[in-house]
Amino acid sequence: MLTKRELERYCGDLTQVFGIQECILEGGKAKGIKAYNLYNGAGLRMTVLADKCFTIPNLSFKEINIGFISKTGICAPEYYQEEGTRGFLRNFEAGFLTTCGLTYMGSPCEVGGQKNGLHGMISNTPMENVSAQLEWNGDNGCICLSGTAREGFLFGPNIHITKQIRIPIGQNVIEMHDQIENVGFDESPLMLLYHFNYGYPFLDENCEIFCNYDKIVPRDVNSEGRLNTLNTFEKPISGFKEIVALRTMSDLNETEGKSLVYNKKLNIAVSMNLNAHQLPIMNQWKSPRAGDYVLGMEPGTGHVGGLVETEKDGLLMKIGPGEKKKFDIIIEFLDEPETIQKNIKSMKAQNI
Repeated sequence: MLTKRELERYCGDLTQVFGIQECILEGGKAKGIKAYNLYNGAGLRMTVLADKCFTIPNLSFKEINIGFISKTGICAPEYYQEEGTRGFLRNFEAGFLTTCGLTYMGSPCEVGGQKNGLHGMISNTPMENVSAQLEWNGDNGCICLSGTAREGFLFGPNIHITKQIRIPIGQNVIEMHDQIENVGFDESPLMLLYHFNYGYPFLDENCEIFCNYDKIVPRDVNSEGRLNTLNTFEKPISGFKEIVALRTMSDLNETEGKSLVYNKKLNIAVSMNLNAHQLPIMNQWKSPRAGDYVLGMEPGTGHVGGLVETEKDGLLMKIGPGEKKKFDIIIEFLDEPETIQKNIKSMKAQNI
């Protein structure tokens, strides 16, 4: 990698190599969404939706699409309907990442006469005080995007999430550093879900999945007896009913959470590293259904059975008045065979 001054010898404007482009989307239900295009000069490109809590609909690595776009396409937040399950799904483009929560997520439920829809409100909430800039520390550059969104209503909670996305120049790494703060004066449930989604052509029947959240139970009756194929993927199957597994650590002292999705034909892998104490549950969603062909690796503070079921299982996280909690995730995109095999060997050594 050249130094900053060496690069400037070749470029009138460094954005011809890497940078951030602010834009407004046009056309269809995406019309009017404020977005940012980020590209790091090493093969990583992504779009981030500022009007949808930094949802990442499009992400490619070395010109290969990694994420999954649902049949809704990109939808502006004004089309969102909370009630039940279909309301959320009609506005859920999925993408590489959708952030869900903050006081509830997962399956719809009713608490104290209040109906909670699927996956909460925050994914359809615009960010405030957005900052997009290229930071330099000597010759080390970093693309930085940050902002805050809030969930709150009169006589209800007042929860803020400050999100930060950092992409080091020349490295195919995404760092996510988020903080949730209870600005209110009452304790509140805290349910945060990072809904990472993998799609074609990265995801196909050549993929193998590794994850060290080793204690696995089905979310529901439909998933029972079908968990033995979690680590592989099939060709598209018409009418396939989704499988959802709830994965936790059998060793509660383990802090390092890992997942890796590897396409052996493309020789590309995407690894995820996180703090398992911050995000103790890895929700795994498997859907090789034709037209809805997607793998979800979704770390969360709770599970996607919803607020009521998570609390019943003794897994509901709370956040006190004035309290702050941090969440850190590192995503790395790998294409060097030796590095990929080293990662796989390490995970297999842990019987993952």
